[in-house]
Amino acid sequence: MEISSEVTRADKAAFAKILESSGFFYDFEVDVVMSLLEETIEHGEEKSGYYWLRYIEQGKVIAFATYGPNSCTIHSWDLYWIAVSEEYRNKHIGSLILKDVEKRAKDMGCKILWIETAGRPLYEPTRYFYIKNGYELAGTLKEYYGPGDDKLVYRREL
Repeated sequence: MEISSEVTRADKAAFAKILESSGFFYDFEVDVVMSLLEETIEHGEEKSGYYWLRYIEQGKVIAFATYGPNSCTIHSWDLYWIAVSEEYRNKHIGSLILKDVEKRAKDMGCKILWIETAGRPLYEPTRYFYIKNGYELAGTLKEYYGPGDDKLVYRREL
């Protein structure tokens, strides 16, 4: 498996396919990922504040993550997206990506990595994934995303 931090417009289709394969994301969320990717391509990682990792198997992008510093803090970074293609789930690729994000962010000054996720029952495996990987629930915002859909915020000191 190849790991790359370079992204191009050619990644749009692969990223969209990965997000859509999960069944977790709304169309507008896919649009947000595409806009972050476009901003990174236009301005670069440092200026845009968005860093990317792509995992590639036999020439095919199978997973990605985007993360970056929170500009309103001294040492906090956010993991914005982490997604693994449906056919590669449950193979520990998500944990590999998360560890790689943590290492790279820490090397650039991150002390605390923050992650937000939804409270809908669909996201139970996602919440378990973060806890299993050493994250603690730091807060809950009731019905943030919509009726019955809380925003859960996880954190981990690096």
